[in-house]
Amino acid sequence: MKTDADAIIIGAGPVGLLLANLLGLRGLRVIVAERQTQSPKSSMAIGITPPSLSILKELALDHEFIECGIPITTASVFERGKRLGSVDFSKLPSEHRCILSLPQATTISILRKQLKKVPSVLLLDGMQFIEQKEGLNRIQVRLQDVNTSAYSDYSAAYLVGCDGYRSAVRNHIQMPFPGHFYRSQFFMADFRDHTAWGSEARLFFGVHGSVESFPLSAGMRRWIIQVPLQVQLDESNIGATVVEQVKRRIGTGLSVHDAVFESFFRPQRHVAETYVRGRVLLCGDAAHVMSPIGGQGMNIGFADAAHLARTLTGALETPEAANQLFGTYTTTRRHAFNVAANRAARGMWLGTRRGHILSFLRQGLIGHVLFRPTIRERLARYFAMLTIPGNTPLDHSSKVRGHVS
Repeated sequence: MKTDADAIIIGAGPVGLLLANLLGLRGLRVIVAERQTQSPKSSMAIGITPPSLSILKELALDHEFIECGIPITTASVFERGKRLGSVDFSKLPSEHRCILSLPQATTISILRKQLKKVPSVLLLDGMQFIEQKEGLNRIQVRLQDVNTSAYSDYSAAYLVGCDGYRSAVRNHIQMPFPGHFYRSQFFMADFRDHTAWGSEARLFFGVHGSVESFPLSAGMRRWIIQVPLQVQLDESNIGATVVEQVKRRIGTGLSVHDAVFESFFRPQRHVAETYVRGRVLLCGDAAHVMSPIGGQGMNIGFADAAHLARTLTGALETPEAANQLFGTYTTTRRHAFNVAANRAARGMWLGTRRGHILSFLRQGLIGHVLFRPTIRERLARYFAMLTIPGNTPLDHSSKVRGHVS
């Protein structure tokens, strides 16, 4: 029976847009529904690793991303003001030898622009997911216009939830999403950069908590500070708290008047019981959530999208192999998530220990163990996510049914 699309994607964040582009490149008919009517202005996730840049290369977007962002080739680590060492990404065994710093809003803008070149993809803004009904060889999806409240029904072979950790798709199919919050919270803010650190990332650990600093494009720099859980959140005072704590902990002066974006987060870890149920698929944060410390979350989502693009193409071309393909997708991507989430949890645990004794022990571990010459080279591959299983670039031997210039 004729359907409106091969796949309907709910959510036009970075992962949903990447998946739509990859499916469109393969000639698939795709409908993307996004509840928001305007593109986000905030930076949110900013780190793009070499495996993700390799995925973007298939869309001929890797150079555009790099031109719009800040390639970070060095990340230095400090304890109580003493520089313990640095991680050098410039010698990575990869075509892309950096971790790219790029505001999420820019990532979305580039992927949206690329999607407009794909004739087989329809992007619907201001349309929210309501429900789905699954048939023998298709799935019926109901959307609602957020402005007029009018309903629209579309049919497809598959429905993909890329609608974030509060996923309406996941909730609708009642997919278990077990997990927990960590006992840490963080304030972050983007300031106009008056340091002389250039494109260098810096991580400061100490007695009172961690401070992380990353360069951003347009002369900006992101600051993330660890805040004790007992500190009550005051959203109107995040920037001022960052200014105060950065000055106290590392002596760097910031001005609250230079803050252009403020936010907070409490890290959590959740993963769906399975990423596939019938003709409903989960991808990115709809399938899993990990601590953002280390910047792995969006990149794991990009690798999800790359794997799912191949899987969906194969399932549509060879329906009898669909169950096996989707089973492999769930197994492979859940394993990659668990490895990355464990790394993020270990890094967060190490960096958030406070007090003089723990600070002294951490200084010895980082300075005398992790930055030993024989280990330091491995750290770059580790933090660049080159050692995550199943996190490899797209299989270029896959059949591509269409091409987008």
